[in-house]
Amino acid sequence: MSVWTADENDNNNFHRVIFFLLLLLCLRFVCLNCNFLVKMLRALSRLNVTSQRSLFMLKNKESNLHHSLQSVVRHEELSRSFCQSQTTLQKKMISVTFISRDGDSMKVNAKVGDTFLDAAINNDVDLEGFGACEGTLSCSTCHIIFKQEDFDKLPDKPSDEEMDMLDLAYGLCDTSRLGCQITLTESMDGIVVTVPAQVADARNR
Repeated sequence: MSVWTADENDNNNFHRVIFFLLLLLCLRFVCLNCNFLVKMLRALSRLNVTSQRSLFMLKNKESNLHHSLQSVVRHEELSRSFCQSQTTLQKKMISVTFISRDGDSMKVNAKVGDTFLDAAINNDVDLEGFGACEGTLSCSTCHIIFKQEDFDKLPDKPSDEEMDMLDLAYGLCDTSRLGCQITLTESMDGIVVTVPAQVADARNR
């Protein structure tokens, strides 16, 4: 009876040892897995940080590319505008010919946007008494006569004030206008106007 009890105790001790060994193995396995999980989490964290940095750099590059494209577009627009301005400036000069009271022909270059009076003054055209009131519409001395075809193409009709001054001008005819009231346009390039044989200053009436 005692022998059987001793054997039974030995078996129980053996089982306890096996149990503790298994427990230790399980704990070891859990520890190893925990270390593995920790390493995995650290790796994922580093990967996430790297991804965020890469995404940030990519966004910066995209933003820089967008700004560069905008700069290129603005440069092209400015270049195109400059070229157009240069072309416009080149077209702003036209040819105007004055036939003087003595019948002399005086061809000058005039700016588009100026008046016939400006063209004569700026080019020192020798027309005695021409534009005495300096374009204030009070003397009628800048009276000029157009060819019928050119007169019909004038963009503006004479105002009442201009008509009043023309009534006092010397040598009035159907195609008469005051040079200070007509603005030069590109379509007038090559135009010829005649200055009457005499000048009448309405201020002396």
